[in-house]
Amino acid sequence: MKLQKILLSVILTILLAFGASLSVSSAEVGFVEIGAQTGILPLESNKSSQYETPTSYEILPSKYSSHGLGFTTPVRQQHSSTCWAFGTLSTFETLLLKNGENVGHFAPEHVNFWGSRREDGTGWQRDSEDGGYAYIPLGYLTSWTGPINENDFPEGKNTKEDYYSFTKSPDFGLTEAIYFNQEAELNTVKSLIYRYGSVVGSFNADIENYLSGSIYFYCGDSTLSPSELNGHCVSVVGWDDNFQKERFSESKSGTPKNDGAWLIKNSWSEYAGDKGYFWISYEDVWLFHKIFGPSYALSGYMELNDNVKLYQNEVDGATYEFSCFTYTNMLFSNITYMNVFDFTEEDRNLDKVIFESTAVGADYTVYYIPFEATKPTADIASWEKLYEGTVSYSGYICADIEDVSLPTGKGAIGILISNERVNKEAGETAVDNSIGCAEWLPSGNDYIFLPQADYGMSYYMDMDRKHPEVNDVMDFYNNQYGDEIGGTFVIKAVTSNNVTPPSTSVPQTTAPDTTPAAGSVFVYKSGDSNRDGLVNVKDATNIQKAAAKILNLNKLEGIASDVNADGKVNVLDSTIIQKYSTGIYVKFDVNAEFTVTIE
Repeated sequence: MKLQKILLSVILTILLAFGASLSVSSAEVGFVEIGAQTGILPLESNKSSQYETPTSYEILPSKYSSHGLGFTTPVRQQHSSTCWAFGTLSTFETLLLKNGENVGHFAPEHVNFWGSRREDGTGWQRDSEDGGYAYIPLGYLTSWTGPINENDFPEGKNTKEDYYSFTKSPDFGLTEAIYFNQEAELNTVKSLIYRYGSVVGSFNADIENYLSGSIYFYCGDSTLSPSELNGHCVSVVGWDDNFQKERFSESKSGTPKNDGAWLIKNSWSEYAGDKGYFWISYEDVWLFHKIFGPSYALSGYMELNDNVKLYQNEVDGATYEFSCFTYTNMLFSNITYMNVFDFTEEDRNLDKVIFESTAVGADYTVYYIPFEATKPTADIASWEKLYEGTVSYSGYICADIEDVSLPTGKGAIGILISNERVNKEAGETAVDNSIGCAEWLPSGNDYIFLPQADYGMSYYMDMDRKHPEVNDVMDFYNNQYGDEIGGTFVIKAVTSNNVTPPSTSVPQTTAPDTTPAAGSVFVYKSGDSNRDGLVNVKDATNIQKAAAKILNLNKLEGIASDVNADGKVNVLDSTIIQKYSTGIYVKFDVNAEFTVTIE
């Protein structure tokens, strides 16, 4: 087995294993500081793939706290190197509470055992006593292995053998997650917290040098080496623009230049800091830093039951971004990535497709691709188009399919990712068209992660060639690099049997023309371009196509699509709706109804 792999950049990622306390109390349990580093490549392609910067449409309060609004669960105390589990599960708890769900604590020990080396030797190459990575809980939640309620798997009372025999399924499944890092605009991070309640982030938790008054933390030294960093994962639940900078003055970095701080929910017990919470200055240079892996918002989920099934070929999530450009330095404009599933008669009503990508700005199309002999067919005419959209953020994206009844047996869900439009507009600043891949990760001569990849799982096809062929991605790894480990694309299919499939499996992209007679009054929602009563990413896609003159809107759709009321339907209208539907707060009331008299 040859360990050959193209690494486009080398970014050291810190093992998130730090435990400490923010104040001195007899009730606290001391933690051993564990600092470690390794050379894995974070979840990034070679191109910039940040969550979009807010525009003048943003309107956010100067102070916000999900804790103050009752959207947080009680603070707990980590008893091992599992800050990454506590921080992420707490963030998911807040998302659910903010949406009115009745939840308690989720079990960090369950994800800790899950994110360790499996019996077959695959998975994250760590023991449950070791620190972890920000990627582990993302794979856990998006594979619907968890979260599990703490009452069902209490910390400190189970072994790895108990984990293997545990059979209870989670009540909720994560469907969307949005990546960002320290390069994101301040208002971008605020927008994510405001909409979803909190975000997951990590920082250099060197409290001996950078803590003031037990609850104020500020590290402004960007020259620290990875070996000097103590990576710690937390849930960021609020902010205060007017938080006085002088409160951080005891830090080794001195006083920040400006006021403002993030409210942090920690996992060092309610006796640490201010009842388990503390503040980090806006100017801290390590909070959200990509050296710790991705920071992220958990932005979408669904309630699970026996009628819902998740088809997937991997359970670990994306550890790398795959594209032909990444590996061959040849830029193809249109690539279709495919995962093969064996759909049963009972579980073939397709409801959603989930995939991971950092190709921000690229267009994507979801297909059902029939099987031909031993692999998905290359006959594009037989592919069934299910959904169209734009990759508007880096992370896990959920395409909400208008329920389709799929054929039973083997078939593929394909994601065609095209950067053709955006690259023509951007000129030299080309956008990659990558997709997430559960791919092995190296650490010197050893591994950090080994996937459960095999032939027959994932395929790809270059759509720009005159005579395209469907290729097994394992052949690509083997033939190009002698790599026998390979990887598997992160494409998942959600089926739901409590819905009746429509008579046609191809969704309508626009409503029929039912324009009222002249003089009648039309009541509409701004942004509802397809007039289905909702304002979502489908509307943004319709508006975008109309602006590009590849879709004709009828009169009523055109009126509803003119979001900023400037008298025309263009890309700006699409951008406003796209940002609203993907979590950035925009200044218009999505529930307001407007009237216009038809002339």
